Amino acid sequence: MIVCVCHAVSEGSIRAAAASGASHEDVVAETGAGSSCGCCAEFVAAIVHEEAGCSSMSSPCPGCPRRSSSH
Repeated sequence: MIVCVCHAVSEGSIRAAAASGASHEDVVAETGAGSSCGCCAEFVAAIVHEEAGCSSMSSPCPGCPRRSSSH
């Protein structure tokens, strides 16, 4: 399924990037998903959180090892 129409990014691509250990910010930078119109940004974040095994949707999760050093 295509999640980001602006950049033609599939759910599988987002899941693969997140499963490899990429943070939300890394997934956006790598795929472009969620970086243009923003319509898919919440779904992209939800996929990354799900792949990370997160139970919280706060971004970034407090104490999350995948938290970007830019925050």
